[in-house]
Amino acid sequence: MKSRYPLPRTGFVAAVFLLGAVGSMQAKTETIYADNFSNGDISDWSTTGNVDVHDGSLMRLRGTSSASRALSTAGYSAVSVSLTLAASSLENGEFCYGEISTDGGSSWTTAVTVANGDDNGTPFSANSAPAGIDNNTAVQLRFRGTGSTTGDYCYGHQALVSGTGGAPTAPDINVPGSVTFASIAPGNSTSQSITVSNEGSAALVISNTSAPAAPFNLASNNCTTIAAGASCTIAVSFSPTVEGNFSSSITLSSNDPDEPSVSVSLFGSASEGGGSVEDFDPLTGSGNVSRTALTMNTLLNGSDPGSLVDFSHYALPAEAAMPGNQFEGSLELFGEASGGAFDEHKDTFRYTGTQDATRKHLPEFNFEFVQTGSHIVPRERGSIPSAHPEWEYVLTPGRVWNENGDAGYSRVALPFALQQKNANCMHNGVMSFLFKDDGSTSDVTYQIASETCLYYQFDMWGQLSASYTPGTVANSTALVSAYQAEVAARMPTKPLSALAQDYPGTNPAAFATPDGKDPAAISLVGFVIDGTHYVGGCSTRQGAYPYCEALVVPSYSSAKSVFAGGALMRLEQKYPGTFNQSIGSYISECNTNGNWNDVTFGNALDMGTGNYKLASYMSDEGASHTNDLFLPEDHASKISYSCTEYPRKAAPGTQWVYHTSDTYILGTAMNAYVKGIEGSSSDIFQDILIDEVLAPLGVSPTAEFTRRTYDSVQQAFTGWGLMWLRDDVAKIGSFFADSASQTTLNQAQLDAALQRDASDRGLEPLTDYKYNNGFWAHEISSNISGCSNPLWLPFMSGYGGISVLILPNNSLYYYFGDDDQYKWMEAAQEAHSIRSLCQ
Repeated sequence: MKSRYPLPRTGFVAAVFLLGAVGSMQAKTETIYADNFSNGDISDWSTTGNVDVHDGSLMRLRGTSSASRALSTAGYSAVSVSLTLAASSLENGEFCYGEISTDGGSSWTTAVTVANGDDNGTPFSANSAPAGIDNNTAVQLRFRGTGSTTGDYCYGHQALVSGTGGAPTAPDINVPGSVTFASIAPGNSTSQSITVSNEGSAALVISNTSAPAAPFNLASNNCTTIAAGASCTIAVSFSPTVEGNFSSSITLSSNDPDEPSVSVSLFGSASEGGGSVEDFDPLTGSGNVSRTALTMNTLLNGSDPGSLVDFSHYALPAEAAMPGNQFEGSLELFGEASGGAFDEHKDTFRYTGTQDATRKHLPEFNFEFVQTGSHIVPRERGSIPSAHPEWEYVLTPGRVWNENGDAGYSRVALPFALQQKNANCMHNGVMSFLFKDDGSTSDVTYQIASETCLYYQFDMWGQLSASYTPGTVANSTALVSAYQAEVAARMPTKPLSALAQDYPGTNPAAFATPDGKDPAAISLVGFVIDGTHYVGGCSTRQGAYPYCEALVVPSYSSAKSVFAGGALMRLEQKYPGTFNQSIGSYISECNTNGNWNDVTFGNALDMGTGNYKLASYMSDEGASHTNDLFLPEDHASKISYSCTEYPRKAAPGTQWVYHTSDTYILGTAMNAYVKGIEGSSSDIFQDILIDEVLAPLGVSPTAEFTRRTYDSVQQAFTGWGLMWLRDDVAKIGSFFADSASQTTLNQAQLDAALQRDASDRGLEPLTDYKYNNGFWAHEISSNISGCSNPLWLPFMSGYGGISVLILPNNSLYYYFGDDDQYKWMEAAQEAHSIRSLCQ
C-alpha cells in the first residue's frame, strides 16, 4: 500500500543557502531565471497532464505529466542550471525527472532523477551545464513524472539558471533595406550616407562591399571592423547623365551568423526641372482628348451617367498632358449609403434581407492622397477598417493628367477595391473626378465590374458629390519617395504576346488561357522568366481594367505557402528546432483536450496534426469552418473552435487532412513563440514575414497587409487574408522559383517544400499529389515530354481558382481567377518548351 509522507523544507533551504554562497564567490555570476513557486503562480510554465500548485508553494505533477519553461541565455557564458524536486508514492519503474533542453525541446538532458526508495518527500537538487547551453535562445527546463496513477506525485521546488553576463555572443548587422535619392537634373550629383550598425555583442567584420552599377558609385567606405554597439557609414553618390529612373544595389558580406550577406537597394530618378516631384513620370501628350463619356459636364453638373461605361473611359488617354494642378489633402464623398446602382451576377450565399441593402452601396470615403507628377498615391494602403457592416476599402495608386476639354481642371483616376469585411474576396473598381489647386472639385464617378471572388459577383456604379480639402499630408515627402522607389523597383514587364518574339515558337495563349480557361474569369495572369514579367488578364465585364499594375488580388490559401510556410522556414533558419516545437506548449486553448501536446509546428504546416473527423478529401474543411472559423471576428472564438473541433484519429505526421483552422493555430503558436524569444511586442507577420522575408524582395505596401482579428489580440489569420499586386506575385513567386541557394529561409525545409528532396516529399492528399510545408506538388512526368524521372511540380493554390506554379526551370507561372477551375498543365508544357522542366 502506498503511504503519504510530509514534505520537509529543511533540505531545500540548505540547498538554496549553498547556491547563494557559491554565487557570492563568483562576482560575475548573474541570475538568468529563478522560480521557487512560492507565489503559487505557474502560468508561465507549459503543462501537460495533471499539474497544479500544492500548498501554495510547490508545483505538483500527478501521474504521467510534465511542466516546461522556455527561456534564453543569450549573452551569457558559464551557464549552470539547478533543479530541485521531490517525490512521493512512487512504485518501481516510476520516476520524477528534472530535465534540460538546448534545442527547443527536441532532445533532453536529465539533471536530477527521483525514484522509488527516495520518494519520501525529501528534495533532491542537482547542478548541470549541458553542452550548448551558453548563449542559447532555445533553452527549455522541464519537470516530468512517469507515475501510473494520479496518486503518484512529483514536486517541483525550484528552477534556477545562472551565468556570467556580458559574454560575447555574435555580431548582428543592421542596414536599411533601401535608399532613395531625391530627383535631380541630368549632369548633377548628390550623395547619401548608409549607416551600417552592429547590434550584436561581438565584433562585426565586413569582408566585402560590392560596387553598385552606374550612375551610382561608392564615394567612401570606412566599414571594415565594427565593434559591438558601434556603427560606420558608406557614402553612395548618384550622378545621372540622362533622364530616367535608375536602380541598383550594394551587397555587404560579413561574419553575421544568420545574415552573412545583406543588400541595400538604391533608387534614383533624373529629369529636367531639377527634382520637383511634379516631374515624376512625365506625360508628353497634347491634351487633345476626344471624350464621349465622363465628360467635364457630366462630372461638374451632377449628371449621373446612369449606367456602366467601358473602362477605357477611366484610362489614361494616349494624348494625356501633364497635370496642371497638384493634389495634396483629403477627398471626401457624400451620399455613399444611398447613392449608386447595383447589379448582381452571382450569389451562392443568398445575401438577402436588411443586410443586402448595405452591400449595394459604398462605405464612407474620406481619405488623404498626395501627388507626385502624373501619379496620385493614397496615404493608407491595405484593407482599411470601416464602420460599414460589409465592406472595407483597399486603395492603390492612380494617375493624374490634363485634357484640353476640362477647362483647367486636372483629371484623376483612383483604382480601388472593396473587400468583404473579415474575408478575402476582392472587387476591383476605379473612381474618377476633376480638381483644381484651390480645392474646386467635381463629383466623383465610380464603377466596379470585376472581382476575384467565387461566391459573390456584382457590378456597382454611380456618381457622388465630393469635397477636396487641400492641406499638408503627414510624411508626404517620405510617402512620395517610397512610392517612386516602389515604381522604380518593379520587375520589367511585357505583354504575354511578346513571348512569341522573345522565345520563338512559344504559344502565348497557352499561358493566357491554359486548357481553354475562360479569360473572363481571370483577374491576373503572368509568366516570369529570365528577369522579365510577361503579363495578361485584367478582363472585366466592361472591357479591360485600365490599371493592371494597381489591381488587387487576394491570397486565399496561397497564404498557407507564403505566410505560414515562409514564416516557419524563416524561424527555423534563425532558431533551429522551431519546426519541432509543440503546439500545446504555446496555446493554452489547445491544452483542454490533450490533442495538441504532441503536435509540432511542422505537423500543423503539413496538415498532418492527426486531429480530424473525416479523412476524405476536403470533407472536414467545408463542414463547419464558415460559421465557426471564418465568420467570427474575435480571436477567442476562432482559436477555441480550431483547438477543440477535431478529435484525435491518427498519430501526428501520418495522415493528411486539410484544415484552414490548423494554419490559424500555427500562426497563433508562432506568434507566441516569437514573442517569447524576441520580446512581447514582436509580431510574426510584421517582424518575421514582412521585415525579414518579403520587404527585402521589394514588395509593395499593399503586400505588407494581412487580415487580422478585430479585437485587441489582432491575430493574423496566417492561412488566408493576404493581398497582392501583380508585381508582388512576380517577386514572391520568383524568390521561391530561384531559391536553390539563399540564406533567408532554412534551405533544407525549403528544398522539401519545393520537392528538391526525394526523401521528404510530404503527405499525400490524392494520388500523384503531395503537400509539404504549405506547398502542393503534382507528379507530371507523364504529361511532359522527355522526362525519364519523376517530375514533382510544386505550386501554391487558393480558393476559387488561384494557382502559382514554382517551375523547376527557374520560371514562374500564375493566375488569379474565380471560376473554381485549376487548369495549368498546358502552361507547364509550354514553359517546358522554352526550357526543360526535367530534373
